[in-house]
Amino acid sequence: MSASSHAGRRGRVTFPAPRGAAATFFTAFVLSGGITAAVAADGALTTTPRQSPAVKSPVTVEEAPVNVANPTGHDLRGEDAYGAGFFGASRAAGARRHRGADYISEPGEIVRAPITGVVERIGFAYRGDERYRYVELADAATGRDVRVLYVGPIVELGATVEAGAPIGRAQDLGARYPRGITNHVHVEVRENGALADPTNVLPGARQDHGGAVT
Repeated sequence: MSASSHAGRRGRVTFPAPRGAAATFFTAFVLSGGITAAVAADGALTTTPRQSPAVKSPVTVEEAPVNVANPTGHDLRGEDAYGAGFFGASRAAGARRHRGADYISEPGEIVRAPITGVVERIGFAYRGDERYRYVELADAATGRDVRVLYVGPIVELGATVEAGAPIGRAQDLGARYPRGITNHVHVEVRENGALADPTNVLPGARQDHGGAVT
C-alpha cells in the first residue's frame, strides 16, 4: 500500500511539497504563525489576516462635587499684636484658646462659603458692636456647621449655598483692633456639635490666588 493510502486511512491530508522559491516561502509562512493558511480548491494558497484586538474606550470617572472651600483663598493669619490665627492658639494670656482658624482677607474682597449648606444664622460678631457680622451655614447631610465672622453678608437667611459661592465681603478689623491686627475672617467648624479644627476640613491657600479684590 502506498504512503498516500496509509495517510488517507489515518485521516491525514498531505500536500505535495512546493519546489524552489515556492518551497522557501511556504516553509517560512507556516513557521511564522502570523496568519492562517488555507488551500483553495484550485491549489492556490490563500491567507486570512489576523484581526487586531478591540481597543476599549477609557472609563470615564465622574468627579465628586466640591463640598468644601477656603473662604478667602489665603493662608492662615500668622502672629501679630493680638495673637496667632491657628486653631487652639493662646488668647488672653493663656486664659482661653482660639475656637477657630483665621484666614487672611483683604477688606472688601469676596468671602466664599466654606461648605455647601443652608444659611441658618446671620448675626453680629460682638455684643453691642453692630459693625461686624457673621454668616453661619449648616449641612444636615454631614452634621457640619460653619460660622464665618467678619463678613458683610450678601446672602439671605434660609438660602441654600454651594461651597465656594459668595456669601459676603470681608470687613476691616482695624477700627476694633487698632494695635495692628492682620485682617482676616474667623471660621469656626462644628461636627455633630463638637468644635473641630477648620484646617482638617477646609483646603489650604489657592496657588492661583492673586490677592485681587473681586
